[in-house]
Amino acid sequence: MKKSLGLILVTLLCFTPLFDKEVVQASQDEHMRIIVKYKDKDNYSFSKAKPQIKNIKKKDFNKIKKDLESQDEVEYVEEDSFFYYTTTNTSIDDPHYPFQKDYLQVMNVQEAWSVYEQQYKPIVAILDSGVDLDHPDLKDNMVKPYNVLSSSSMPVDEIGHGTHVAGIVGAKTNNGNGIASIVKDTYLMPIKVGDRQGAFASDIASGVDYAVENGADIINISIAGEKQNNTLKEAIDKAVKSGVMVVAAAGNNSSNKVEYPAGYPGVMSVGASNLAGGMADFSNYGDSVAVVAPGVEIFSALPISFSNSISGYGKMSGTSMAAPLVSSQAAMLKSTDKNLTGRQLKEIIEESSEDASAFPVRLGQVNAAGSLQYYHEKNRISGKNSLETSVEVAKRGWETVSTSTLTNGSRVLKGKFAILSSNKTFADSLSVIPLSYKINSPIYLSEKRFLPQGTIASMKEMGVDHVIVVGGEQAISKSVQDKLHANGMKSTRISGKTRYDTAVEISKFVAEENGEIMIVNGKSFPDALSASVEAAKRNMPIVFVEQTWVPSATKDFLQSHNFTRKYIIGGTKPISESVQEEIQAKRISGADRYKTNVAVAEYFNSSYDGYYFATGADFKDALTGGLLAAKQDKALMLVRPEDIDSSTESYLEKGEQEDFGVFGGRKAVHSSVLWKIDKILLGN
Repeated sequence: MKKSLGLILVTLLCFTPLFDKEVVQASQDEHMRIIVKYKDKDNYSFSKAKPQIKNIKKKDFNKIKKDLESQDEVEYVEEDSFFYYTTTNTSIDDPHYPFQKDYLQVMNVQEAWSVYEQQYKPIVAILDSGVDLDHPDLKDNMVKPYNVLSSSSMPVDEIGHGTHVAGIVGAKTNNGNGIASIVKDTYLMPIKVGDRQGAFASDIASGVDYAVENGADIINISIAGEKQNNTLKEAIDKAVKSGVMVVAAAGNNSSNKVEYPAGYPGVMSVGASNLAGGMADFSNYGDSVAVVAPGVEIFSALPISFSNSISGYGKMSGTSMAAPLVSSQAAMLKSTDKNLTGRQLKEIIEESSEDASAFPVRLGQVNAAGSLQYYHEKNRISGKNSLETSVEVAKRGWETVSTSTLTNGSRVLKGKFAILSSNKTFADSLSVIPLSYKINSPIYLSEKRFLPQGTIASMKEMGVDHVIVVGGEQAISKSVQDKLHANGMKSTRISGKTRYDTAVEISKFVAEENGEIMIVNGKSFPDALSASVEAAKRNMPIVFVEQTWVPSATKDFLQSHNFTRKYIIGGTKPISESVQEEIQAKRISGADRYKTNVAVAEYFNSSYDGYYFATGADFKDALTGGLLAAKQDKALMLVRPEDIDSSTESYLEKGEQEDFGVFGGRKAVHSSVLWKIDKILLGN
């Protein structure tokens, strides 16, 4: 939908900055500056009255930070961040990129490029007036061109509209030619569906079918009309159901009247914005329009045969120009993860849009950088490390804590509790989940000698006045307890000489006469994680054994309680048949940690309200996450950092729940796994 055509000619000025940040970076490879901020105290010397700057080796930063922040007089330690002069220094070598920069920046494209890593080259079908197949910015990426109007002819562009749209979607970036595209590098499938006047619904439908049958990932349709058409709708429905994303222009009638195919279900309808931050005066609007993208005087490719001031390029305005910007954004996301479906691409772009109140459409202005962030962070609960992640998990499950009373028969504890566990000694940590569930208190993680101020702040916000420290001083030192005391909180340590003793000491506060108990190998954290949710929900203590023998502390504990059911979690490799016979327990297991995880969920057949996922390669995130899963009546599923076990996938496919969350950052659970889970639960 061409609104206007204009040409532009400018003089380009190049400036080479004298200050090269790479030189500075090289000098900082080994050393860094830190800021030490002391607490405000009248008796401090002048040297401590303001932040102190220190030069240290980078490799020592974490140790120095922990040592300094463990001192009462230190408020915090942070890196003295380095900033650079803001002289423009773009890596884009396309000579006409300056003509695009303003409207691309509206979409935060430069910021997106700073973190964008292309893994796949998608195919975007351009259903339009054809394309200049010899255009130097487009020709290298053409695949399977087709002319619906005449199958024996090439899709020649007579009016320039299709070429302009194709340039916006996928002009090859950094080829020293012309312009850039958001995706930088993508295949273009030009499909001619209209002539100079426009296009029939049946021809557009044929183009949609051709695109789907020939492997298009995304279809751009910068064509619109007021009448609905069953033939076209059926083709669109088929494309959407097959996982292809369809993007269409909302129309240029300055109206809230719905136009098609943008108005069909599953299609992303795109309106146009201007550089002033408002709606373009020609754009359609209303609830049928999902998002807006820049659409005024967009600079892009034109057929080389056109006589222009800048050969092969020029400006057009319209929702026809806004839609391909969104298609290019979608292609960037698809390039990041080739398994993303059309529904997922649509969700990512829509949910990451912003400034909804500024536009009379359903959502807002698209945001390229925001969409990449949403891709990585959807439903993820994480911090910079396991300690910060435990704080984030606590925030999701608790606003406040109530007073509880605990007893193990000889010892009585009372308070508004939080549990503090080591992020290194998993055996101590995992056995505490049923206890935390019983008193409805969060679990925080600590290093041996370091507890972040953020953890203290979170505890205070919840009203915690009593912290149960799990494990001996080899797990969490007395200095951490001293920090708790200095912040007005009491602490009680529960520990034993070994991991087996500690698990028993914890379990004494949980066990019930004639109750049930979980038994796992004291060195196999995945099995303990799998046991944790059901153990917590059923008030079952978790105790540990070795592969071929039962430690005396565990044996005595089992004999002292009349447990009606004992469950061994894991196969015969972690716990032998002889141990199973000795303690007379029911075994729940699978061929590996992931299949055991599923076997536990299937055996207890709980009616879950959703799922939480954590890496099966480490215990830290799933420890605090398992407690939250139990509290919210969700299953805790273990996944590989970069894949999902087939048994887990089959289990999820049989369920009916769609709600899910992921514990930990991208290294713990890769973003592609997050979206694979999303696809299993929600479909294409």
